[in-house]
Amino acid sequence: MISIIIHATGDPDLACETIRRATCMAADNRQVIVVGAVDDLRARMRSCQPGSELTWVAGPRLNRAAAVNEGLRVAHGEMISTLSTGEFHFDDTLRIVAEAARQHLFTDCFYGDAMLTDAAGKPVAEFNASARPERAQRPRLRLCPAAVFIRRHALDRIGPLDASLHAWADYELWLRLARAGATFTHLPRLLASRPTSAEDPAPSDFAVIPSRHSLDELMRVRLASGAWPLSASMVAWYGVTRALASAPATRSRGSLRTALHHAWEAQRRFGSGRPAWLLNQPTTAVIVLAASTAGKFLSEFQVKVRNPLKLRRFQAVRSKIFRLRHHAPRPLSLPRHYARSRVLLSPPSISIVTPSFNQGHVLEQTIRSVLDQGYPALEYVVQDGGSTDSSVDILRRYAPQLSSWDSAPDGGQAAAINLGMRRTSGEIMAYLNSDDMLLPGSLAYVAEYFQNHPEVDVVYGHRILIDEDGREIGRWVLPPHDDHAIAFSDFIPQETLFWRRRAWDRIGAHIDESLRFALDWDLILRFREAGHVFRRLPRFIGAFRVWPDQKSLSSWLPWGRRESERLTARTLGSTPSRSTTRREIRRYVRHHWLCDKLYQAGMLRY
Repeated sequence: MISIIIHATGDPDLACETIRRATCMAADNRQVIVVGAVDDLRARMRSCQPGSELTWVAGPRLNRAAAVNEGLRVAHGEMISTLSTGEFHFDDTLRIVAEAARQHLFTDCFYGDAMLTDAAGKPVAEFNASARPERAQRPRLRLCPAAVFIRRHALDRIGPLDASLHAWADYELWLRLARAGATFTHLPRLLASRPTSAEDPAPSDFAVIPSRHSLDELMRVRLASGAWPLSASMVAWYGVTRALASAPATRSRGSLRTALHHAWEAQRRFGSGRPAWLLNQPTTAVIVLAASTAGKFLSEFQVKVRNPLKLRRFQAVRSKIFRLRHHAPRPLSLPRHYARSRVLLSPPSISIVTPSFNQGHVLEQTIRSVLDQGYPALEYVVQDGGSTDSSVDILRRYAPQLSSWDSAPDGGQAAAINLGMRRTSGEIMAYLNSDDMLLPGSLAYVAEYFQNHPEVDVVYGHRILIDEDGREIGRWVLPPHDDHAIAFSDFIPQETLFWRRRAWDRIGAHIDESLRFALDWDLILRFREAGHVFRRLPRFIGAFRVWPDQKSLSSWLPWGRRESERLTARTLGSTPSRSTTRREIRRYVRHHWLCDKLYQAGMLRY
């Protein structure tokens, strides 16, 4: 059994939503304990969700640590999880944790990743926990409290949370667990959602700039743990963070003096019995100066406690794939040979499907990018999902040039693609989303390549990134295809992907309609599992449009992340951690970086 202790404070409506989500999760054996102003919350829950089985504990004025301790008195589950108002677990979180607990009988603490949201509940970032938190000297306990599950016997062994702490009570508990020899297991899955704000320093080691009280509390917790002797870098971090809290966007001499003042103040306050203050003073000054000058005071509202002075890699050595903006917008320019028409003898037929819904502001550009190819054996289908904007008028205008089109409610993007594909018969197939574009001459180039390489089943090319107005904002120059790396991360630009019909038929001739975000990666992985041959073409094939409201940006958290977890688990047998994924694709990313630099230097031409 898993006991979920909810500290219900603040907004009653938000607290009730947290309770409702906890009681609605699919789990056979769980206990939900609510600690807070129980009379008001109980009345609200009766009206919005009658029949819910909850354990109520009165504690309206308790801080989080004290509330969790009260919940522990009545909890009888083998695993303990805690939530605060606004936090929630995903539907399959308890199942994932229960399966892990059965497989890892000697693990005391399970933890995963989390989704961070703003005040309106909109996803803003991922919180990726440390894959290996256990270190002999300095534990890397960078965890999100909502995504942590601890066995009850481990808590009984080390005691409850320290109720005198406010912001760092969970962190102090994890340190005690680590000192007591507890084992931690990372579940590389998205387990929880958590709101974040400038006033709240948690989760643990990664925080928005905390208050002075929170900083002092963290210093005391770390020093009391015995794992972190007071060092020049620690007091330098303290000084820089205090200076950022007072003037986050400045880098003046006054800010430097303020940072040094706070750092040396921390040395005097917390340095009893530690290395001599005068000995550490010059080192602290150098670290503060380097951090504030080279790092622009790190960032405006975020710092890293675990290693706050570690600067980002220089922009010049960062890979460009997986990033959707590389430079300021500029006019899109292509080599002259892209516009030259290729004459093919007996050109193979190409079928393209465009799914669309309320994309009238860009749909015409997409359609024109396909029709203007002038390819003689083109079969072009547009499947609209019943748009209410100008999309239908555009489709009627281009109807004579389209093979077919329809506008009716469907089951989403994947369903629209399947509907369109059923009306096609071309030898080569592709789908092009309604906000993307094909570059001139792409169809003839792809058709010629397929003609000359009958053994190849799937091809793709380089990508150009464009903004809402069609201006270029970046380019993905990709190395040759890596069949190993694609199993860990999707680097293939969907708008450049073409395949033979024989490959489509062999994998079932359908897109998985249960997927909302990772449907193209699922298609690629099924091609790979069927043994089809991939090639990366040495040419820019398509343009990917980046704009604020597009699905690929808004759906990544949580849907894209969780769908990706599902696909990697199916392909690899288990979901790899972030560090494992980075290690497995490192070779491919390095090849990409080299190709990109050679292209910029004019040594590679596409």
